[in-house]
Formats: sequence, C-alpha cells, structure tokens
Amino acid sequence: MNHYVKKEDIQNLLDKHKDLRNKLFCRGYVLTDYNINDQIYPFYGQWQKEQLGPYTLLVSEKQHYFVYTGKNCIWVLVGHAYNPYTMDKDEITILKKMDEFNGDFTEILNELTGVFTIHIIKNGRIMVYGDASGMQSTFVGKVDGKIWVSSHTNLIGDICNLAWDPYVKNLSRYRFFRLLGNSLPGDLTPYKQIKRLTPNFYADLGGADIIIKRFYIPKRLNVTNNEIADHVAVILHHNMELIAKKWEKPAISCTGGCDSKTTMACANGLYDKYLYFSYVSNDSEKVDADAANAIVKALGQKLIIYNIPDNDEAFSDIEETRDILMWNNGNLCENNNNDIRKRKFFEDTEDFDIEVKSWASEIGRAYYSKRFANMTNFGRNPTPRKCTAMYKFFLLNRPLVWATDKVFKKWLSEYFQQDKENPIDWQEQLFWEFRVPSWNGLVITGEHRYSFDITIPYNNRKLLELLVSAPVEDRINDTVYKMIRAKMNPKIDKTGIAVTNLKHTEKRAKLENLYYWVMTHILI
Repeated sequence: MNHYVKKEDIQNLLDKHKDLRNKLFCRGYVLTDYNINDQIYPFYGQWQKEQLGPYTLLVSEKQHYFVYTGKNCIWVLVGHAYNPYTMDKDEITILKKMDEFNGDFTEILNELTGVFTIHIIKNGRIMVYGDASGMQSTFVGKVDGKIWVSSHTNLIGDICNLAWDPYVKNLSRYRFFRLLGNSLPGDLTPYKQIKRLTPNFYADLGGADIIIKRFYIPKRLNVTNNEIADHVAVILHHNMELIAKKWEKPAISCTGGCDSKTTMACANGLYDKYLYFSYVSNDSEKVDADAANAIVKALGQKLIIYNIPDNDEAFSDIEETRDILMWNNGNLCENNNNDIRKRKFFEDTEDFDIEVKSWASEIGRAYYSKRFANMTNFGRNPTPRKCTAMYKFFLLNRPLVWATDKVFKKWLSEYFQQDKENPIDWQEQLFWEFRVPSWNGLVITGEHRYSFDITIPYNNRKLLELLVSAPVEDRINDTVYKMIRAKMNPKIDKTGIAVTNLKHTEKRAKLENLYYWVMTHILI
C-alpha cells in the first residue's frame, strides 16, 4: 500500500528542517498573476523573484532563468537552451534572435536543444512553449480567474488549496499503478484545473479559457539511413561541443547501453572536456558500471564509479528526503528506495555541475515495438483502448479501464494529429507526445534534478524527427545508432560491449504482447 504525504506533513517537516527548504520543488518555478506571498511556504523567501508587468515570476534558487524585453513582448526562458545549428550557447542571444526573426519564431525554437520552458508575455497574454519532448515538465491552468504556469503541480495545488480529481485519486491507489511509472493518462494532473503541456503544443492563457494549439507536427522525412546518421551525428557532436563550452564541469553518466555509447561516440574530440561517471546501487547497475568502465578506458579516459549504500541507515534525513521527493513528484506513488538513496547521495555534489543524460533518445528506438515482442503492426490509427493497453496493466479493474479509455478518447480528439502526407507511425507519435513527457519528464523534473542539473543532447525536435524517419525494422535493431558510432568513433563498438535493459526480457515482451492483444480485442 502506498504511503501518501499531506501538505501539512511537508510544512511541519520544513519547519523543523530549515536546511531542506531549498529541496522542495527544487529547480522549479511558477509564473502567475496571483498576488503571491513568497515569504511563506513553499518559498520561505529563498526563491528568485521578478515582476513582469502584472505577472510574478518565482524561480528556485538552483534554477536558471533569462528575461529578454523585445520589440513588442517579453521573453522568459526558464531552464537552459542551446542551438546546434547556429552554435549559440547563450539564452539571451537565442531569445533576441527569436524576437527579431522575420517569420515564425518556432523555426528557431525547433532547432533548440535543452531542458526549458519559454513564455511570451504580450498584450496581457502569456503563451507557453516547452522543450522538444517535455523534459522540463510544464503545467498550465486557471484557478478563480488567475493564471498559473509551473514546473510542479503541487506547487500550484498547495497555494490554491486544490482538491484531487476523484479519478486520479482512484487511479493512483490502484495496486499496480506503480508499474510503468507514475505518469497520468492524457494531459491529466491530480487537479482538474491544471493540465500538463503536451510537447509540440503551446498554451495561450490570454482569454477566459486556456487555448492549447499544435505548432509542430512530426513527419516522416524522405531520407536514407545514411543521411539520418550523418545529420544526427553532426547535431549531437555540436551539442556536446556546446555543453562543454556552456558548463565548467560537465559529466557524462555512462552505461553500456545504446544511447550512452552513441553519446560517447559523438563526444569524440572533446573527451578531455568531460568527467565520466557511473553509480552502483543494485546488481543491474553494476553490470552497467563495469561495461561503462571498459568503454571509457578504451577511449583513454577514467570513469568514476560511485558506490551508493544499499541501506537507509547510511544517510541522514532519508525519511524527510523520501517525503519531499514524493511531494515534488506529485504525490502519486512512492519512489523506489534505491532511487531515493541516489538522490540523497548526490545531494549538493560539487564533483560536476551538470549531468549529460541520454533520455529522449528512446523516441527514435521503436519503444513500443520492442516492448511488445518486436511488433510492427499496431493498426492504422490509435484508439482509446490501444492507448490504455499501452499505458498501464489493468488486470481485474474493468471500471478503471473504462474510465481511462474516456481520458484517452478526449486526449486523442483534442491532441492527436498526424502529418497528412508523410506521418510517422502513430505509436511513435504517442510515445513522443505522451509517454516520454508524462513519465520521463516527470522523473527528470520532480526527482533527478533534486540532486543536480541535467542536460539531454537528444532533446532536439529536428534530431528526433530524423530518428523516427528510419524504417521501423531499423529502429528496432538500432541500425542508425550503430552507423553513428561507426562514423564518430568505431572504438566503442569494437569493445564488443552491449548492455540491454534487464527489465526488457524476451519472456516479458511476449507476456506484454499477449496482454496488449487481449486488452485490444475485448470489447468491455
């Protein structure tokens, strides 16, 4: 049974542990026209504050933000961004170029890599755009006529004393909810008044109602695998070069997996600019660390391996950290114990100032095909039941299945739109626009950035579109990734090291395939 936290528990905890106040909604932010008191919970006078006309911006002391006053509007970027096409690494320069661009500024937005949210304040309106795959979670809503934009749902819920959506409460208490992550279906949050911003959409908060519109439709490009590999390799290498210039002590978290190896290959020529690390908190991570050590050694570099204790007694304030992390993550379900110990272990580390992580890369690796035993035919169109089957394991609770079907039916009608001439496979678009932001983004925003900041060189809209343009069989086999490594640094694959996710076994894939078939063929 899940242990849930209450707002009063968090407030009492921070009353006693003032040193933990900066961990609540760490690297978070809120933008609102509400008359907010930043001297009390949850801010305690520690957050950065800026008045932008009628709007107040509050940003956690560990988060970065940038404001540029343009010709007719104010641009606000929270997080970080860089452009591998123009090699701009400075956010103000990027905002200035978007403001001065003679055309649709989203052409520049689509070139950006990073973990960020951009806000445009113009004539009393706020328009909100997220990064390529929602790696910085962004939530928007109106409560009693006041505008709210934030990285954390509970930040808004705490201030506005919002009550949970009964469906979400019921769902989160389902015994198998923890399986496949703590994401919610569609664009839902625990609160009906607040929605999660979907990648490739922007929110217009100017009128009485929130208007959410698509500004980008992923499409299958008419390119060969060689062209994809060449172009992606250039983008990734430029990103690694920009990261090395942008931060003093960047570090690459290393494994023996496909994404990590490709990142390492594309850092060729820059290896002396980075630190390299792995961590071991359980047996499966030791396999990754040993593989990473061999790869890094083959490149003439040294890997730092952090051995994280496997017991709570090795850490102070571990229970308090557990509650804060759960609250930061939406209070939907408990974090894994070893993940909590990781966050505590790296708390306020000075070994590096940014982690280079490969998440978002899976968008180009046929996730659903691999998960369901290399299935390639998901039908021509998505249905609510297909989405529900991909979302969670609902074994005996049919009312919850029907309720979740309704959520996805609404989400598909409001959000799902494929390119008319050259659409990518619908399940790949679902993965990009739903699965990755609703789970990976939440983990990055609410959990991993508790310890240190993170950048993701794959989180680039044009790069991702290239990757999903490869034939599905090649995406299943990671053909393009192998080609990139062969082009950028063949030493990596010559080590013969290839680590796969231990959770993704052939037996499990077959069972999931059976579950998907049963779920999508039962009419009730």
